[in-house]
Amino acid sequence: MPEISPIRPQALGDQVASELRRLIITGRYAPGTPLVESHLAAQFDLSRGPIRDALKILAAEGLIDTNRRSATVVGLSGADIDELFSLREAMERLALRIALDRDRASLVAGLNRALHAMRRAAEEHDPTAFTAADLRFHSVFYDVAEHRRLGDVWAQYRPTIEMLLLASNERYTDLTPSVRAHELLARLIEEGNPEAVFAELHEHLDNARRRLRQPYTAQETTSAQE
Repeated sequence: MPEISPIRPQALGDQVASELRRLIITGRYAPGTPLVESHLAAQFDLSRGPIRDALKILAAEGLIDTNRRSATVVGLSGADIDELFSLREAMERLALRIALDRDRASLVAGLNRALHAMRRAAEEHDPTAFTAADLRFHSVFYDVAEHRRLGDVWAQYRPTIEMLLLASNERYTDLTPSVRAHELLARLIEEGNPEAVFAELHEHLDNARRRLRQPYTAQETTSAQE
């Protein structure tokens, strides 16, 4: 008889959080929008437990503000993107430094597997698969580093970064420039020159930050002019 994997109660909350995160990051839920547990439970056809779990997740990510009675969408601004990426670069530098010292061969192998998935997704014009492969590439740093607490912080902010990347990737018809950027970073990691690796990592992440920030900068400029 096959072994049955236990069902995690948190799974429903994760699914609700994923959908709400998408609505917030794409602007369908604007900043200031109230999120009422009873209304959300009716919309998702769920009890309030998973809704409450989802709101806790989003509050931890800084996307909503909660108190005892209500939750309100905070959303993201250009400054939030800057914060996310300054944190992301600090974490990835540390994870990558540990991984390079610990097991460069496993690191390179993991990056190449992710690159294979990225190339295939780019060829198939599949932004969802491409985004997942992109995040898999960067998650290899943490996997090889085996630094549990650092990985926990990455896991907390990864969903927000993934949704931001997906929204951006959906606007592009050609994802091969991103593939080439990841190939360059992987090649430098394989060569093992730390100075070149970390210089390229900074450029790589800063390019992503500027790309993801563009829609927020445009919104802020429009609001300032009104």
